[in-house]
Amino acid sequence: MKSFAHIVARNSAIGMAAQLAIKLISFSFSVLIVRNLGVQAFGQYAAVAAFCSMFLFIGDLGLSPYMIREVARLRDTPDGTLRIESLYGTVATLRLLLTTLGVLTMMLMAWITGRPAVMLIALGLNMLGMILYGLQGTSDAILAGHERFDMSAATKILYQLLFVVIGSTALLSGAGYYGLIGATFVAVTALTYSCWRAVSHLGIRFGSVAIHAWPDLLRASLPFGVISFTLGLSYKFDSVLLNIFHGDVATGYYNAAYNLVFSTVIVSNIINTALYPSLTRQAVTAPESLALIYARALRYLLALALPISVGVTALAPQIVTFLFGSDYAPTVPALRIVIWVVPLMFLSEFLGYVVVVAGREGRVARAIMVSTGMNIALNSVLVPRFGVIAAATMTVITEAVLVSQYLWLLRRELGHISWGKSLGRPVAAAVLMGLLVAGVAWLPVLISVALGVLAYAGLCVALGVIGPDEWNFVRRLRQPLAQGSTG
Repeated sequence: MKSFAHIVARNSAIGMAAQLAIKLISFSFSVLIVRNLGVQAFGQYAAVAAFCSMFLFIGDLGLSPYMIREVARLRDTPDGTLRIESLYGTVATLRLLLTTLGVLTMMLMAWITGRPAVMLIALGLNMLGMILYGLQGTSDAILAGHERFDMSAATKILYQLLFVVIGSTALLSGAGYYGLIGATFVAVTALTYSCWRAVSHLGIRFGSVAIHAWPDLLRASLPFGVISFTLGLSYKFDSVLLNIFHGDVATGYYNAAYNLVFSTVIVSNIINTALYPSLTRQAVTAPESLALIYARALRYLLALALPISVGVTALAPQIVTFLFGSDYAPTVPALRIVIWVVPLMFLSEFLGYVVVVAGREGRVARAIMVSTGMNIALNSVLVPRFGVIAAATMTVITEAVLVSQYLWLLRRELGHISWGKSLGRPVAAAVLMGLLVAGVAWLPVLISVALGVLAYAGLCVALGVIGPDEWNFVRRLRQPLAQGSTG
């Protein structure tokens, strides 16, 4: 248990530091994009990104998470390196073909739906970058399977720095979002190369391409592919619909709120990304410890997510004006709704991994298909009529349906959890903190946020959200790893 905690803590700490740096740079740059482009041009840019994201998943079809799991299982076996190298070369070639298919499908659908010429040109410029993502994703899966999140994070920092520097130059020179697309291509090229070099440092090379293995790989990764594709569809379908039925301005308002909300999910993603390969190994070596890990992880994730939703709800007008300017005031109602997807996403990501670790990824795929099917059906009816508010509301409802399905699937594994302790106390602390920041909303927004953070920390201690178990856990993490433990 101690070794597991150290591995996850190391991976989370490295990932947290790197990803927070990436996210701070990315978030600051995204604010510059929103302010510089204006509502309409930003809406066009967001629509292009949504279209690309929906079809980028065709180039993966679940091969990345499948590879991570297989590499984590194979790396300690006698012939693990040879089998990983064969998997590396075979999957990389397959993904190259799949990504090309996805790009062609994207352009065809954009033409069929009558997207304007300016958007078709932008999508065309994105094609080469999307193909490179297929190669980069294969290398990154090798790094994740070896739990080398430090290497993966370093490549992503390089990508983000290049994108920000080149993108800022493009914006300031008046190149608009075409310049941003060019910056993305240059940064993706560097990211792809650096990921390949990082894998080479692990002693992993491209193995022989086993074309005959492609059907078996696709069958094995299909549940993961359904998960990836349907998740991407549910997250981006509303933006595509908004752009088709309500235009660029509405798309800009919604995505200003949407991007702000999803910037906060990085904390959950860091923790869960570190947990996934470690939990996979733990399920083999010490399955009896998983129940305690699940309970603790859920409690921490909720304690982190709830104050974000409450605080943003209380300070939404001030936050929007501070970040984007008064022109984005119509974003506030959507932000106050969609921010409540944060605690649900913290839970759904972790619970999905728990189901996958148990080898029931097919159940995850079915759960996501149900929630995504509902999302598409209701968005198709409601977004054309009610616009941004319908899109924001459906985002929250979709995630709630997904979490409900996971909780039902895991009712035995999670039956021992005290939800009163895991949920009740963080809710009480978050509500009290929300009342405080609402009362001081007249202060500069950064001061209000700082007061909220301090108040929530104090309330967590006072109400027992953070107690002796947490302090003992932190003290154990500070102890050195036992001899022979690996990570």
